[in-house]
Amino acid sequence: MTIRTNTAAALNRAPADRLQLVFDAGPTMSMWGPLLRELRQSLTRSGPFQSVTVAVLKADGTLRGRQGEDDRLVTLVLSDCSGPQWHPGPAGERWYKTLRSWARVRPVAVVQPLPERMWQRTALPGTPGSIYAPAAGAANSALSFTAYDSAPDTGADSIPVPVLEPASPWLENWFALLGGGVEVPAAVAFIPPALPAEGTASLAGCAAQELVLRFRATASPEAVRLAGYLAAGVPHLPVMQLVHRSIGTAPCPSHLAEVILSGLLRAVPGRPGTYAFRDDVASVLLRSVPRSSLARTVALLRQAEPSMRRTLVSAEASRLLG
Repeated sequence: MTIRTNTAAALNRAPADRLQLVFDAGPTMSMWGPLLRELRQSLTRSGPFQSVTVAVLKADGTLRGRQGEDDRLVTLVLSDCSGPQWHPGPAGERWYKTLRSWARVRPVAVVQPLPERMWQRTALPGTPGSIYAPAAGAANSALSFTAYDSAPDTGADSIPVPVLEPASPWLENWFALLGGGVEVPAAVAFIPPALPAEGTASLAGCAAQELVLRFRATASPEAVRLAGYLAAGVPHLPVMQLVHRSIGTAPCPSHLAEVILSGLLRAVPGRPGTYAFRDDVASVLLRSVPRSSLARTVALLRQAEPSMRRTLVSAEASRLLG
């Protein structure tokens, strides 16, 4: 990632700013560790900041790491906005309270690793428009946002937060915004003063065929293909990453993220990234995989079992191959 600081405002402001980079360590974020390293290196090397420090947002809504409080601090959160701390509940209440307290007094933005077409499935979907900062280092509470189309119903006292792709043009627009006195294109989400009550909607009652059809109706072709192969193994993140690498020359983490966030899986107790397919979903997915390809994937998994010291092949794939 090459970041250019080609605005005079950003360059003039750089020596006074310190960046707090917050990495979401929630259960759906394990695959994005390499992006954190790349982003930190790029921002340290080329970003308009005096220093870059990293803090960790945990799934319970608390933070680990150095917490800066000075008035020249800027916060950038790397998150897929999909973990429990982004939704109603005790973890969400803790995290949103912290996020709002930051956004009231300093610049805050979210870097969303998922592709923009997936943002509507997350807690911060983002509305496209233009955003204006009245002065250098203006807090989010002072920003003005104009939606390109219909304005979202944000409610009173909601605070705008820019949502960025991890790409240079998006980051450079944000750098310009930090310089103040400029209007830039942006996708913006809003942090409400209070989270709504916990919902009761659940996918648990949906039939497997319905879940798979819903997924295939909106997912990318790469994610649809990947889901079938993932059903050959136990859906734990290291196993899924192994399968992902085996079927593509340049596997994209966002395709795996599509499957993980699709509703086809549910989190189960264990290390972060430990999942199980919902009832009968694996059997439905495996119907799309040619038998010869399934046999190759199963052979790969069985070859890896001694090093991982566990069974990696799913029961459904074993039954299908006899």
